[in-house]
Amino acid sequence: MEVPFAISARAAKLIGMENFANAEGAVVELVKNGYDADADICVVVADIRQTVSESRLYIIDNGCGMTSETIVKHWMTIGTNDKLVNERTKGKNRIKSGAKGIGRFALNRLGRKAEMITFTDSKGGWLWSVDWLSFERANVLSDIKATLDPISIEEAKRKISNFGLDRLPITDWFVEKCFHGTILCISDLIDEWEETNLNSLQKNLENLIPEHVHSVFGLYLFHMQDLTWGGKINPAEYDEFDYKVTAKYEGGRTINVNIERNELNVSLLETNYSRVFTRKDMQKEPYRIEDFHKKTVGHVLTVNDNVKQELLDKVGSFTFSFYFIKNSTQDERDKDGLKKYPYNIVDSSYRKAWLSKFGGVRIFRDDFRVRPYGENGNDWLDLGRRQAQSPGGAGQKLGGYRIRPNQIAGVVNISRINNPSFEDKSSREGIQENDAFALFKNLLLKIISVFELDRNYIMYNLSEQYKVEHPVEQRAKDIVKKALQYNEEQSEKNKDIKILASSYQSLEQELEDKEKELAMIRSLASMGISVATFNHELRSIMLRLLPRNELLKSILMKNLPVERFEGQRFGNPYKELDIMKGEDEKLYNWLQYSLHSIQRNKRDKKKIYLSDYFQRFTESWRPTLSKKNINIELNLNGIDKAAVNAIEMDLDSVYNNFVANSINAFLKSREESKRININVFNDHGYVVVDFIDNGCGLSPEYQNNPDVIFNAFETSTVDNKNNKIGTGMGLFIAKGVIEKIPDSSIALLSVKKGFGIRTIIKIK
Repeated sequence: MEVPFAISARAAKLIGMENFANAEGAVVELVKNGYDADADICVVVADIRQTVSESRLYIIDNGCGMTSETIVKHWMTIGTNDKLVNERTKGKNRIKSGAKGIGRFALNRLGRKAEMITFTDSKGGWLWSVDWLSFERANVLSDIKATLDPISIEEAKRKISNFGLDRLPITDWFVEKCFHGTILCISDLIDEWEETNLNSLQKNLENLIPEHVHSVFGLYLFHMQDLTWGGKINPAEYDEFDYKVTAKYEGGRTINVNIERNELNVSLLETNYSRVFTRKDMQKEPYRIEDFHKKTVGHVLTVNDNVKQELLDKVGSFTFSFYFIKNSTQDERDKDGLKKYPYNIVDSSYRKAWLSKFGGVRIFRDDFRVRPYGENGNDWLDLGRRQAQSPGGAGQKLGGYRIRPNQIAGVVNISRINNPSFEDKSSREGIQENDAFALFKNLLLKIISVFELDRNYIMYNLSEQYKVEHPVEQRAKDIVKKALQYNEEQSEKNKDIKILASSYQSLEQELEDKEKELAMIRSLASMGISVATFNHELRSIMLRLLPRNELLKSILMKNLPVERFEGQRFGNPYKELDIMKGEDEKLYNWLQYSLHSIQRNKRDKKKIYLSDYFQRFTESWRPTLSKKNINIELNLNGIDKAAVNAIEMDLDSVYNNFVANSINAFLKSREESKRININVFNDHGYVVVDFIDNGCGLSPEYQNNPDVIFNAFETSTVDNKNNKIGTGMGLFIAKGVIEKIPDSSIALLSVKKGFGIRTIIKIK
């Protein structure tokens, strides 16, 4: 007897669901379907309401649409091989992005219900819908039915209006002019789509397709409740790079690499730094001055003979391009102000912001990104490990320089046709780690090493030439040593030498202090990164804090009546639960505030209206302070339209510090009526912020020289052994942030009781 296989409905659903690790990946999959349908545009719309069950997501494209036959034969067939048989689209000859035939399960990953309106022309189309819960109730797959009904253009327009999509600035053009495409509506959503989720989705869409594809496939993201948010997704364009490297492998045993240099000022190289080209190493191609004028130099990379050609063939052809973008340009200066390296002037803050969005090495297959390569924290090429093993700078020694993972933004292009050995993992997150992919990674590292050697060679020679022309460091140290041995009876002519020696010693001490400052800042930065890394876990813990107390109490009441412990001071579980509840509330408020402070939208430089900012700031602190019986009052006067271009997190670092210092001051104070006053007023183009508390005030040790508190590592917080336990960086950082704003300042206020500090901010 022959028995046929049967696929359970639940198994089919699970196969699909397991291919989408998160909601963002599911949205991306549906966007890809629009590209495979030859769409010019694809629009993602988030309609986020009070509850997830009421919220909806829409994915709209103006592709070719689907006929009823296509829906039945392909859309409704799980695991279809259509994209394997027909690798390219009929209209625009695009290589189709998918291959497994399970992409429609992305709908189920996002929500429990789905509708689809699709039409191929102005004659009408089809309305398809499914309830994914039917997969849970059915035994076998064939038991599940989706509805499929014809729909006219007029009905489709009414449906679009009911959805609220007619409010979008692009919908009129989409409906009235095209009469073809697909609208997906996902409802009864599974995930909470908060602001952080939408920002993350926006970033994913920004990184979804390479720059050149944006002109033929435009992406849009809208928030239905705030149409000013989002809009067209822009490509990752950048022209302020230090190096641009492009490489192409087309088979065989060679890879062509082109290096475009943009790090050094060529005019300065030719004039003030011309002696470097007298060095023997700089008199050969491609390191001559004429090679720098050309900007781009070529290099042919040869694959080692030990690598089998058979394995190289499995890798297949690919292209690789990347930017090298350093974060700072500080280096030594000589007495005439000349630096060791003639860098071009750059905007470091913009560079860091851009790298935060688009940094890393990303893989694109057939013009769509393969996750998770290049995401934050995904150093799949182990650049961090390489750099840690050889941490030297580019100018220190030849062969010892390695690029840092936070200084690179790269794109690798592969294809299903040219690279068939690069198969997806079952989770759809990444490529299977076979021998071909391992060789592929090594080839990419070889290409990166061509750049590293080029930069290393140039910077090393500049550094060595600088040492030849400025051999002062060791001599200065010798002079210092000898000069300080002179006693007071030395002749007048040696006084200048002694002054110089003392000055040099002061500079050495200053350098040592700066190193300490940097170490502390790195430590604090690492702490911030850790908090950001565990953002999701901390948020989950925070949400469980308050309910757990009530749950424990309800369980306890079923087994131990409250009356049993009446009048009992010790060993009363209900009293202990009340104490625990109070502690949980404190922890909840702190976590809520901390997680709010590290939101991504607070890290970008933008126009900040100070009235709105201080109202948000005060209200965010109020729950925590009230638990400590501290009253915070905000007084605003004449600053309704006052604004400053700044990073919100920078302002937070200033005023959070003030509040934290006040809390510590109140711990040492016996004041019963604890209060913090924030008075903000306009003074002829400046916003003045007076922050005053009635705590214990400045420590006596600072009474004679109070401005010392703005120095790095300066703190009066000590333990019971008089060991300083505070970082001493709070007011130092605050001063740096305020003074970074043009024409702005910070100073202590003279108050009768407590502590006062004033910031003056220049406004637009």
